[in-house]
Amino acid sequence: MALLLLTAACTPAPPAPQAPPAVPTTPQPTGITLPPRPRELPLDGVDPCTLLTPAQLIEFGLDGNPVAYDSTAPRFVGPACSIRGFEPRDITAGFALATDNGIEVLNAPGAVRDEISAITVAGFPAILARPKILDFCSVDVDVADGQFLDIIFRDGGGTPAIPQDQLCRDAVTVADAAITTLLAR
Repeated sequence: MALLLLTAACTPAPPAPQAPPAVPTTPQPTGITLPPRPRELPLDGVDPCTLLTPAQLIEFGLDGNPVAYDSTAPRFVGPACSIRGFEPRDITAGFALATDNGIEVLNAPGAVRDEISAITVAGFPAILARPKILDFCSVDVDVADGQFLDIIFRDGGGTPAIPQDQLCRDAVTVADAAITTLLAR
């Protein structure tokens, strides 16, 4: 009996199960890639309420009085302006001069929940953002190191509602006009 116990005590334990070999993973993209900007177009000293000329305001149907304010929204800190339009449709265009950080804050993984895509606006790299809320669309244009221009184009609540695809097209058109105005200064 003692020999049996001694033999059992000396028997090696069965080998531990081996973990399967690690499968290499491909890193997930960290955002969209924007092309380089053609030049610096700093927003220092720019009045956001003057980004559209009087002719452009008429063309876009923005016939309300511009309302200037300071945006304190995270990632969009800086001077801002909102302009309403009533005829031929109820709309609002908003401009925020984000002067505390560059567009990279929007392009970082998880920074925004909107569906984003890379576009160009008057030759400048930009992000088109389609939020889950369907009554607006925005365009953010990379204009200078540490600065970007945020344009929001919103349905003003008229009936019928303006489809988001149209709001996005309008946001791009308004962004193009605003950059063209900045370039002409």
